[in-house]
Amino acid sequence: MSQPQIKRGLLAAALVLVCGYLLTSQTTLTTSYAQQQAGAGQAAEPTMEEKYKNIQALKGLPASQMRPMMNYISASLGMTCADCHVRTGDQWEFEKDDNNHKKIARRMITMTMELNKQHFGGRTQVTCFTCHQGFDHPPSVPPLVKPKADAPAAGAAPKAEEILAKYVQAIGGKEAVEKIKTRVIKGASVAANGQSFPLEINFAAPDKYTLSVALPQGASAQKLNGAAGWLKNSREDRAMDGVDLMRAKSLAWSLEILQLKEPYPRLGFAGTEKVGDRETNVLQTRLPDGRRVRFGFDKESGLLLRRVVQTITPIGIDPEQTDYEDYRDVDGVKVPHTIRTTYLDQFYNSTRKFTDIKHNAKVDEALFGLPAVKQ
Repeated sequence: MSQPQIKRGLLAAALVLVCGYLLTSQTTLTTSYAQQQAGAGQAAEPTMEEKYKNIQALKGLPASQMRPMMNYISASLGMTCADCHVRTGDQWEFEKDDNNHKKIARRMITMTMELNKQHFGGRTQVTCFTCHQGFDHPPSVPPLVKPKADAPAAGAAPKAEEILAKYVQAIGGKEAVEKIKTRVIKGASVAANGQSFPLEINFAAPDKYTLSVALPQGASAQKLNGAAGWLKNSREDRAMDGVDLMRAKSLAWSLEILQLKEPYPRLGFAGTEKVGDRETNVLQTRLPDGRRVRFGFDKESGLLLRRVVQTITPIGIDPEQTDYEDYRDVDGVKVPHTIRTTYLDQFYNSTRKFTDIKHNAKVDEALFGLPAVKQ
């Protein structure tokens, strides 16, 4: 094999996994996920081979992991589906094997999976990002070593209970928060180019909201009602799938005034991190569905500044970051008036700026009704 062929294979390696066309067994990963679902009392969702065509490996893995894998690979290499897959006109044909890069990529992915299986007990330690670091050509020359700054003296780690107590007090106290049952929020959804579009949210905890954004091409709307949701815009009008629901529930969670409520999950102190120019104390835990979550609390004010939820896939971690900014007092509680959500798939990034928030406003339960799913 020529050197250019090898390079092309390395570049294409990660993208083939987007559609699950691998040749290596993932029994350990499948079993782990099944155990997570059983532990969380969740009904099994469709597997990749049940939802997608020509699945040659990764059988048994949840179909909802396909898109997180795509996000991770694209970000790791700075590449797109077109580097491995083919299409006819505007129609993608992911199931076809016509692109030779995909064939070479399978061998590269198998090598990566085998490294993890043989040397790391099946844990995903070696990934696309391990070598690529966001570039299509993995760097082969290490950077010149820079002198390291002296590490700060270690002090006693703060207790999770103390950080949480300060957070609750900073928001306004448990009693004030518990009085709020509904929220009607107006403001703007800000696009990446700085354009703003009118936004309205009706929220009733837990896991119920309607969201509407007035776009030039027509309104974009979504609804979440517990375990089901709906999307409607100029391109589609359909029930939410598994990944849509995960994002919708994350949005509903971000609209909760208190992001952590009693009984608190088992939280551990995970050091400190900078969020902008603020120093934060970080607490981390694992959600019932197996995802990891980290919370960054402002050391000085106690307010929550960042939440990062990590979805674990067979090839790496797909993070979702939510930043809380511009806290102001509304009805005796402090709430963020800007919420930014960032994904590896930048298409879903959002910035929502709120200008009017009403607590305990009347919200008609009928608003959360969902259309019947077409068979």
